[in-house]
Amino acid sequence: MRVGAVIVAGGSGTRFGSGELPKQFQPVLGLPLVVHAARAVLASESISRLVLVLPAAGFESWRAGMRPYFASVEGRVSFCSGGKTRHDSTSCGLDALDERFAKAEGAVPDLVAVHDGARPAPPLALIEEVIETARRYGAAIPGCRPSDTLWRLAGDSNADGLVDREHTIQAQTPQCFRWDLLRESLDRAAAAGVSGTDEASLVRAAGHPVRVVEGSPENLKVTRPADLEVARIRLGGRLEMPRIGLGFDAHRFGTTGTLQLGGIAFPGVPALEGHSDGDAVLHALTDAILGAVAGPDIGALFPSSDPGLRGAASDRFVRRALEIAAGAGYGPGQADLTIIAERPRLAPRIEEMRRRIGAMLGIAPGAVGLKATTTDKMGFTGRGEGLAAKALVRLDPELRILEPARPAG
Repeated sequence: MRVGAVIVAGGSGTRFGSGELPKQFQPVLGLPLVVHAARAVLASESISRLVLVLPAAGFESWRAGMRPYFASVEGRVSFCSGGKTRHDSTSCGLDALDERFAKAEGAVPDLVAVHDGARPAPPLALIEEVIETARRYGAAIPGCRPSDTLWRLAGDSNADGLVDREHTIQAQTPQCFRWDLLRESLDRAAAAGVSGTDEASLVRAAGHPVRVVEGSPENLKVTRPADLEVARIRLGGRLEMPRIGLGFDAHRFGTTGTLQLGGIAFPGVPALEGHSDGDAVLHALTDAILGAVAGPDIGALFPSSDPGLRGAASDRFVRRALEIAAGAGYGPGQADLTIIAERPRLAPRIEEMRRRIGAMLGIAPGAVGLKATTTDKMGFTGRGEGLAAKALVRLDPELRILEPARPAG
C-alpha cells in the first residue's frame, strides 16, 4: 500500500512560554524537536513520502532552515505552509502530500499518518502497529490509559465528579487513516466550521469508527519547557556525566611574523611555524573539544593542504569545534591548559590569555586553568626551538534555546 505522512509543525507554540521560537523548533541534542519527530517517522520503511507542515509566517525562512536536516532523504521529504488551526494545517499537508504522490506515482496515497511535530520519540514498533491497524480497520490511533485519578472540574475550579479512567485514553500520534476517510472528514469539518483537536476527532465526528492501539510512555508530547529535558532522555541522551577531551600540539619557532598564543599576540617573538597562525594553545584546545565528542581531529577538519588556511587565525578552529560539540548536545564547562616553553616569558600575560580563552568558550575566566612550565632545558622546548601545549576540556550536556528563524528579507 502507498503510505504517506504529514508532520504538523505549523503552530506558533505560544503556550510553551519560550519567547518567539515555537516549541517544535526547540533544540534537543543539537536538533530541533520536529527534525527528531520527522526522522522517527521516516525510520518506518512503510512511509514512502512525508510532508512537513511549517508556520505560514516566514515560511521560506523556516523551509530553508529545515532542508539541510533532510538532505539525505530529499526525495522523500517536502514542505508546505500551514494554516491558522491544526485542522487547517493538516489539510494543507494532505494537499501537498497528494500532489507529491500524484507526480511520483500517479495516484493519491492509500493511507496517511499524521504526527505532531512536538512528539520527537515515537517508537518505530508503535508507528508500524498504527499503520497496520489502519490498513485493517481504516482508522487507528495510539492511546495510553491514564494512571492518575481523573476528576471533572466545575466552572469555579472545584472537583465536580470522577471520570471513569477504565474507559478513557490519552490520545497520541501518529494517527493513521485511509486517505478517503481523512479527506472526507476534513472536508466535512471545514464545511461545518468545526475544528478538532486531532484528526481522529474529525474522523469520529464524521461517523467512522477509530481503532485504538496501546500507546507508549516514550511518545512524549513536549508542552512545557521542562519537557525538553525529558525529551532528551527519551531520545537516548542519558549522558548525565560530562564528556572529557584531551588535546596536544607542538610547533617550532619560525623566523618571521608575530607569535600568537592563546589568541593573543606576543610582539617581538617570531611566530610558530604552521599552516595557520601556529597557535599551539588553541590547536590543543580544538583537539580537546573534538575529542570529547569523538569528532574528527583538527587535521581532518583543517588539512594543511588547504591554501585558504595559510595564516588563518586559530580561533576559527575553536569555533568550528564548538559547533560540532553543540551539534552533539554539549557545551564547554571547564578548560585546563598547560604551555611548555622556555620562551617567551608567559607569566605576565597568563590572565589575559585566560580571559581571551574564556570568551572564546563562553565560560568565565575562573573556569579556565592556564599554566606555563619548562622542561629544565631538556628537549626541543628546553633548547628554545619551539613550544608545546596540552589541553583538557570538560563538556557538559546542554539544551540551548535557538533564535527564531526570521522571514527572508
